[in-house]
Amino acid sequence: MKKYSTIISELDYKIILKVKQLREDKGFSQRELSGEMKLSKSFVGKVEALGQPDKYSIRHLNLIAKALKMKSVIELIPKGVQEYDMIEITYEKVPKLNKDGSESKQFEERIIEIKEIKSNSI
Repeated sequence: MKKYSTIISELDYKIILKVKQLREDKGFSQRELSGEMKLSKSFVGKVEALGQPDKYSIRHLNLIAKALKMKSVIELIPKGVQEYDMIEITYEKVPKLNKDGSESKQFEERIIEIKEIKSNSI
């Protein structure tokens, strides 16, 4: 499999993971959450895709909190201070599986490694 990598702030990455977890727990698809946020249907999918530059802004966090009927935007922010500023995520794209076990034409990203990027490396 071909390997890909992306550089992202650790805080952005953890917020994306938190939103994804909450979205899935509440039964929203990426397109449904994008629609509830009144943004393009592909927005959440682009943010969750490691190869895309899209990220959530403060405004988006408020829209997400409203759409998921949360009490506070703070629930979307990881507790404490993140260990790293920037991280490099190495991943591969693997075919999703259909219900019958066969490979789909769609892909999902599988994380291989996450490592710190030193400040002077950026």
